[in-house]
Amino acid sequence: MRTGCPLLRWPWSIWSRAQDRQSAWRSNAKMNCPPGDPLFSLHPKEYPMKHHAVLILLAPLLAVAAEKEQDGFSGTFQLGVSHYQLASNFLKAPNDGRPSAASLTQSPASQSGTAPLIEGEWSYGFAGTGTRLFISPSNTSTFAAGGGLQLGVRQQLPQAGAVSAALTYGQSEVWLDPYALNVARQDGKLKSAGLALGWSNILNTPFSASFSYARQKLDNEQSGQAQGLTLANQALLRRNGDNYGVQAAYAWKLDSQGAHTLTPGLIYARADLDGKAMSTRRYGMQLAYAYQGANWDATTSLAALRTRYQAGNPVFAGQKADSRDALLSLGLTRKNLFGAKAWSAFLSGNYGRSSSDLAYFNAHIREVSIGLGYHL
Repeated sequence: MRTGCPLLRWPWSIWSRAQDRQSAWRSNAKMNCPPGDPLFSLHPKEYPMKHHAVLILLAPLLAVAAEKEQDGFSGTFQLGVSHYQLASNFLKAPNDGRPSAASLTQSPASQSGTAPLIEGEWSYGFAGTGTRLFISPSNTSTFAAGGGLQLGVRQQLPQAGAVSAALTYGQSEVWLDPYALNVARQDGKLKSAGLALGWSNILNTPFSASFSYARQKLDNEQSGQAQGLTLANQALLRRNGDNYGVQAAYAWKLDSQGAHTLTPGLIYARADLDGKAMSTRRYGMQLAYAYQGANWDATTSLAALRTRYQAGNPVFAGQKADSRDALLSLGLTRKNLFGAKAWSAFLSGNYGRSSSDLAYFNAHIREVSIGLGYHL
């Protein structure tokens, strides 16, 4: 549930609420964003899963202002509930009831639960300047325990679109030694901080692009200790390092009113981590369709990616965990709820899967969310 008009969004192994692909569109409606803006963008808080091959679709990254955003203070607030089913050997789910793994040759067991969704954005626009400051806290508890924050500025450019820049912070809860078997694994916070840049309607064209950088850190890394790996091999599994993401998209309006938009996009993400067995290159494509009507908005998007690891994993005799990742997202928003322009209701669903060459790295997510939104 993000606010603003996001640029393309995430692949670490596709998700962290990739949360939001629909939420992004729920927000777009509230912020009067052009329906052609791409649905996905790289967000730092999603990076944690990236190298874990947990389906990583670039999630909504930077909010880009709409040309008719009001001056002064404004904001959006979304409150809802999500029911999820998550399978991952690396991420800790919000209501984690399976802190142990039984075998290195098996896919992770699924965990189901219900979690609250609380997100929003508050901003201030300076009259006559096209400049808007914004802050956007978020809750990523559906796909993994954690949270995030963006603090930045958006600027309308005469006949050139809109640019944005934000400082970003995010964290997700992960297992300190994800390869420990038949014991209660300890969890820790994988934190990231960085910068996100975006440019929509580049030079008044349907093209948009975004770039993101985040430095991530996990204190007390223990990967490989339970397997008795040498210090040199344990070093290959370290998850501290740098994440980069680049996305580009083209918004093709299917009708003269601009109610129907088809947006193809390209995604590239790179994780340069201290552990070369966890460093990845990820690339793929996405296709999104959006309908924006007087009272209803609807979105659907499909993303497909390939993830390639830089080095083999010493826990698996040097095999790489290369994977094919996919995410399908659907969203429906009812605006002007009960005749009140400020209120809306949303329903969304996500289905994602990461199929790795190593079964232990397989992952999937199924999620359905429902809730209300309010626009100041």
